[in-house]
Amino acid sequence: MTGTDTGVGKTVATAVLAVSFREQGVNAGVMKPVETGISDRTRSDAEWLMSVAPSDDPPSIVAPYRLQASAAPLIAAAAEDIAIDLHRILSAYEALAARHECLLIEGVGGAMVPLSADILVADLIHHLRLPVLIVARSGLGSINHTLLTVECLERRGIPILGILFNNPFAPPANPDTHHTIRTILVRTGLRSFGELPYADGLPQTWDDERSRLTARVDIQGLLEALGLRKVA
Repeated sequence: MTGTDTGVGKTVATAVLAVSFREQGVNAGVMKPVETGISDRTRSDAEWLMSVAPSDDPPSIVAPYRLQASAAPLIAAAAEDIAIDLHRILSAYEALAARHECLLIEGVGGAMVPLSADILVADLIHHLRLPVLIVARSGLGSINHTLLTVECLERRGIPILGILFNNPFAPPANPDTHHTIRTILVRTGLRSFGELPYADGLPQTWDDERSRLTARVDIQGLLEALGLRKVA
């Protein structure tokens, strides 16, 4: 799961898909290799994902790097005198992948966010050898960000499953999403797996919003694209 930018709703999208897969009988796990902005006062993204998709997976491999500064991983790690090690992330991924039929891995920021001096998020994706689902905003500005993300991934030979659109801002910030989405799909030739509606107050309102969010995902299409079994 990679986003076109920070704040587009990757965590919400990952939670929605994890729950949706499990409702279809798929043993789906979650992973957040690097998270920043960790605070003792609020629940982190990884902690929230583990609460909506419970398992006995060790938190240390679900989120191998938990950094305090609200900054790009390279900067946040440097503030704690830490160097993010790609092999540590890959080792955690292999351990989780052995436990689950499907593993949803949420990236940090966008594809070109630096994890270390010589590793970008796109490099991590390449090493994982997994297809990507892009999470993109539905509103103004998304065309540019999404097309740039697609071009970046395609240049690196990274397979793209499609796009899941999200509305992270309350109306009227997104007055008309139809033309934006259509333009992106026509220009990229990619498939849309749904458009998540705006949901106020997440993650606190998850229990109230869960059904409305999962109903807007083409989960059967994703199952087919991934070659996963379906429940009759």
